[in-house]
Amino acid sequence: MKAKWILALPAAVLTCGIILAACGGGSKESEPHRHGNENWEHEASYADMPSFLENYSGRTKHLYSVVGEYEEIMKMINCYCGCMEYEDDPHVSLLRCYVASKDETGITWTDHSGQCGICTEELVMIEKLSKEGKSPEEIRQQIEKNFNPNV
Repeated sequence: MKAKWILALPAAVLTCGIILAACGGGSKESEPHRHGNENWEHEASYADMPSFLENYSGRTKHLYSVVGEYEEIMKMINCYCGCMEYEDDPHVSLLRCYVASKDETGITWTDHSGQCGICTEELVMIEKLSKEGKSPEEIRQQIEKNFNPNV
C-alpha cells in the first residue's frame, strides 16, 4: 500500500504544477520583464505606475506620472537620443520612450526614458512650455531647436 502512495505523490505534484501554469499561476502580467534592453511592465492605466520606478529618482517618477497628461504632444515629438533609428523596434515618437504600447487592456510602460537624459529633458521641456501656455506646435519647434542636431 505504501508503494502506491510513493508513486502517486510525485504524479499529483506534477499534475498540480501543470494546472497552475495553465491557469496563470506563473508570473503576473504586471511584473517587469525584459524586452531587448528595456524593462516593460503592463499596468491598467496611466494612473498605475510601474514597479521598476522604485529604482529611480523622484524627478523620473514625476515625469512618468505626467505622461498621460502630455500624451498627445509626446506623440508629435521626435526623440533625439537615437532610439528612433533602432534596427529592432525603433521608437516612433517621444511617447514610445515611456510607453511601449497602449490598448484596451492598459499601458505597457518601458524604462527606456528612465535611463536616458535626452528623453527626460524633452519631457521636462514639454511640461514647462505647456505650463507657460505654449501651443503643441510651439513646443515641437522648441524641442527641435534644442535637441535636433541637424537644426
